[in-house]
Amino acid sequence: MTISSHRSFGGRVAAAGVVLMSARGAYAQSAEDQATARALFNEAKPLMEAGHYDAACPKLEAASKVYPGSGVLLNLGDCYEHEGRTASAWTEFGEAASAAERFGRADDLAEARRRQSALEPRLSRLAIRVAHDVPGLVISRDGSEIDRGAWSEAIPIDPGVHAVTARAPGREDWSGSVTVADAGRMATVVVPELAPIAPPSKEAVAAPPAVEPPYWTGRRIASASVAGVGVGALVASGVLVGIAKAKDDSARAEGGTAGYTDSQSAADLGTVATVIGGIGAALAVGGAIFWLTAPSDSVQVGSNGCGVLLRGSF
Repeated sequence: MTISSHRSFGGRVAAAGVVLMSARGAYAQSAEDQATARALFNEAKPLMEAGHYDAACPKLEAASKVYPGSGVLLNLGDCYEHEGRTASAWTEFGEAASAAERFGRADDLAEARRRQSALEPRLSRLAIRVAHDVPGLVISRDGSEIDRGAWSEAIPIDPGVHAVTARAPGREDWSGSVTVADAGRMATVVVPELAPIAPPSKEAVAAPPAVEPPYWTGRRIASASVAGVGVGALVASGVLVGIAKAKDDSARAEGGTAGYTDSQSAADLGTVATVIGGIGAALAVGGAIFWLTAPSDSVQVGSNGCGVLLRGSF
């Protein structure tokens, strides 16, 4: 398929038709692509004739993606030139010349070269210079990454405001803008050295969230265990006291040798009950104190080879 045209670019766009290439042509197209390109081109043509280039250019752009023929590209370059997008027009005329040469269209080749040469003196250019290169540095213009080889080159660019950004690992991002207005002039943007990213200050580091300790900490378990042993000892002491009193009462009633024996047994039980009661009271009080005082819950159980060790911070 090719786009042929008979047009005068002196202020209007003449008719352009879409015709099919043979199967032996240099560029094979599907029927759907042919229909799409024809429809888009036919929609753009009256828009350009009416001066509605802002509406016509997108349709020609879409057509050129389906079929980049010399006729479509020439009209797209003309549309861009009427919009003041000189660099884009210059580029499309160059693409049109390549397509015309590829397809053997001498008339389109001559027209494309003439139009491109005529735009040369009017091209605005932008050079991006890097003050200090760093590993991984990426320079972008209007969101598109620029190859390193083109950083310092005066590249043709459409008039208007252009955003320039720079980024690199471990460095602060940089952004700037430049306005390119005068035809045939060159603008320059200098990307400064990117500052290293400062480490976060101690104040900026968030403190870890407080963790609520469990109620039954090791300290409380140990304290409850000690107090429990003490209470058990007090209960046992009370039982022994009761037995001793019963024996003593029986001894008083019996008299003689049997009474004397029971009396001594009662006295011995009373002594044992007193000792156990004292130990139980001490353990119960100590466990309560351990529970209520020290906040530490560090309790370690181990062995020194001779016995079991219970170690804690109390």
